[in-house]
Amino acid sequence: MMQPIADLTLQFPPYDYKLKKKDGKLYIFDSIAKKYRLLSPEEWVRQHCLQYITNHLQYPSGMIQIEGGIIVNQLQRRSDIQIFAKDGTVFMVIECKAPHVKLTEITWQQISQYQKQINSKYLVLTNGLETKLLEIDLLHQKTNTLTHFPIYS
Repeated sequence: MMQPIADLTLQFPPYDYKLKKKDGKLYIFDSIAKKYRLLSPEEWVRQHCLQYITNHLQYPSGMIQIEGGIIVNQLQRRSDIQIFAKDGTVFMVIECKAPHVKLTEITWQQISQYQKQINSKYLVLTNGLETKLLEIDLLHQKTNTLTHFPIYS
């Protein structure tokens, strides 16, 4: 039997989340979008990641967009989290996966497609149990693997 979502322990610090039940389904409050979202394993990871970057790393919540639209191969896609720099460029894209999804080359393909369109300085892929971060050097067309989230700038 699967563990209830709200009991899943992640690598992000725990926080005082708000849940509500409606029509037999659980919803979790998204403090960035100021609304409740259907609770799924992926949403559990996304909300914990958001709390970590805003409360612990002090990334400004006003510079964060949830499910930002991106056109990829003439199709509308949505990135989980986009964080904008003060100059309006995309500072970071975070793609959240459910805890049971392994972070492999295949899971990087989705976020790599977004990168072709938005030229973010950082790409992050997380399933809540493992987080992979890349710094993108657009000028020299190189990537650098990071061990922790960068300071917001």
